[in-house]
Amino acid sequence: MNRPIRDPLSTRLHDTLRPLLAATARVVIAVSGGADSLALLHLLLAGTALDRTRLLVVHFDHALRDDSHLDAHFVGEQAEKLGLACRIGRWESPPSGGNLQERARNARLGFLLECARSFGAEAILTGHHRDDQAETFLERLLRGGGVTGLAGMRAERPLGNGIRLLRPLLGMGRAELRDWLTQHGVAWREDPSNTKERYRRNWLRQRLMPLLNEALPNHDLALRLAESAERLAQADTALEWALADYWPRLDARWNQAAGVISLDCRAFTTLPEAMAHRVLTRCHAALTGCAHPPGARAMAQLTRMTHGKGRRWHMHVNGLRIGRSESRIYWQRFVEAPRKSSQGAGEKEMWEMVEFSVWDPYHERGRFTHPDALLPI
Repeated sequence: MNRPIRDPLSTRLHDTLRPLLAATARVVIAVSGGADSLALLHLLLAGTALDRTRLLVVHFDHALRDDSHLDAHFVGEQAEKLGLACRIGRWESPPSGGNLQERARNARLGFLLECARSFGAEAILTGHHRDDQAETFLERLLRGGGVTGLAGMRAERPLGNGIRLLRPLLGMGRAELRDWLTQHGVAWREDPSNTKERYRRNWLRQRLMPLLNEALPNHDLALRLAESAERLAQADTALEWALADYWPRLDARWNQAAGVISLDCRAFTTLPEAMAHRVLTRCHAALTGCAHPPGARAMAQLTRMTHGKGRRWHMHVNGLRIGRSESRIYWQRFVEAPRKSSQGAGEKEMWEMVEFSVWDPYHERGRFTHPDALLPI
């Protein structure tokens, strides 16, 4: 039996995925019912001898629209027609307060991860494309994003437990994906919330991008912005490489039980500001579990304090006590309101004879007792 010939767009997709996935890998495909995710699904299946038992279609109903169940029904029908297994989840009790879109994304990712683990999948595929990347770049630029933020979405992102998030359509544009679906007679559903300009992403897509394209008619703006994001991603990787090389000089020590990380002050203060911010972000994430760094104002204040002449000081940022004690800078979790006295009796007792481990994310270094353990390091 002759192997079917793939069309050019499908070939591009499979060429992108080939170095990222083993031929026998199990894969979860996130399908919303919109054009982008359906293009991913059909391009993946187009003209291949793919073992469909290794694919699982997953849809998450956020239940934020009265008719959202119709999207779930549509995805289920599509999966059945294609002979694919399908799982559908629903956000039964969306919590109140906070950023609704962020909470919805987190709920969706949680369900995708649960499905991937139970299916034995090593990757989750999403339909993010080049125009999504351009909009992400602009959105983060307007928020004052740095190198990491402006690097945008990565084509590959580890999620833990051997599962990765893959975005194989980042090199393709929205228009060419929809043209492909139309040419192949594939229908999709439009989410009416995508037209509501109160969401910044929609405003960027419907107002700002058309204005920029009109002002620069001979430029493929989405392509240029996506290329800028890619170059910044390369710069971000280079900075991480440089920090890994410098890390041993920081003499980083982490007492997980007490929730304390400390660094050599002199080695830290000799870092360029951008690298120092990376160290701060890493320590903040290690203690709080939050990948988002402290705000710009907190970073600026901390930079002033660390480069000042004071040998003993502390400040409180986002649930952390950050300070200096002689030759070391430390980060410490706290759950009570900050005390007026910076060195109370309870605090001293908490610090006594603490066993530290060298915190090195790149090498295993063993454990030891720090000779200055009586000091709040």
